[in-house]
Amino acid sequence: MIVFRKFTWIFIVIKALLCINTHASSADTPTGIIHGQLHLNETWKPVVYLSYIPDFGEMNTLSIRMIISEAPVDSEGNFSIDISFLPIEDNLFRLHLVKIDDSPNSLIIGGKDENNIFLIANCNTKIRITNSVSQSLFKGVTITGSPSNNTIGEINSIITTSNYNISFEESLMKRELIEKATSEKLRIVADTCTNALASLYAIYKSDFTSNYSSNLSFYRSFLRKWKNNESSYFEKFREDLPIRNERRERFSLLAIFLVLIIGFVIYRIIRNRKNNRVKSLSVQEKKILSLLQTGATNQQISDEFNIGINTVKSHVSSIYSKLRIKSRNEVMNLK
Repeated sequence: MIVFRKFTWIFIVIKALLCINTHASSADTPTGIIHGQLHLNETWKPVVYLSYIPDFGEMNTLSIRMIISEAPVDSEGNFSIDISFLPIEDNLFRLHLVKIDDSPNSLIIGGKDENNIFLIANCNTKIRITNSVSQSLFKGVTITGSPSNNTIGEINSIITTSNYNISFEESLMKRELIEKATSEKLRIVADTCTNALASLYAIYKSDFTSNYSSNLSFYRSFLRKWKNNESSYFEKFREDLPIRNERRERFSLLAIFLVLIIGFVIYRIIRNRKNNRVKSLSVQEKKILSLLQTGATNQQISDEFNIGINTVKSHVSSIYSKLRIKSRNEVMNLK
């Protein structure tokens, strides 16, 4: 009986260990998925496409090479895309559908037929997407299971509201005020957001290239906040940010200025050395140097000063030595 109890405890312990290992291995296995229910009318092809956006500057572009997965949409609107193959770090993606006769890389931006939404995901992200029958494809879409994508939805809502408030009948001043207020709201979202890509998404949607100059302190603070983020998205943002470009231009101008100053100083040093060498010449040698610079021959110099040819040669040799030159061409180039 005692032996039987011992074996029973051993069996329980082994089973518990196996369960722990099983749970541990399953926890390590990526389980990412994008699924949901989209109510489509007869104009839409029942296929949903997922594309990878490597750069925020490419949010308005789409090509076949960017599409990384697709899934059918059944008669009830259900679809499911396995994203467990994605990297562990967050990346930006686009989910889109196309019209019946359009190619998979067709992109509709704005309007009631806008056919795409952006998502932040990694290999463990679980996202559920649903839309309303009364709404167009992605207008009023609901995203659950991912706080970062809820922020994306909040950003899109701010932009949609802004576009709704702006009409061609509005005065230019009112449109500018609405756009300014929208940018301020997006910067607030970017400042308070804890997800790096969602924060950066808000910045790009605020059209930062047109308002950075009046919000320099914000962008400097934003750069400090995410200074340790080395993703390709932030690297590209740092390159695109005019404040960084201006700083680079100032450094370039300063470098050019320093090179010019150093060049001028070197020129003056060389010139002073040459002047000092000329000053070391005797009065007669200076006179002969002047004639040499006009191209005069030894005989012409001999006739001019009424001295012998050998004396002229001696003076010329002394001039060459003191000025550290070797030919009449160098003499001609002296200033």
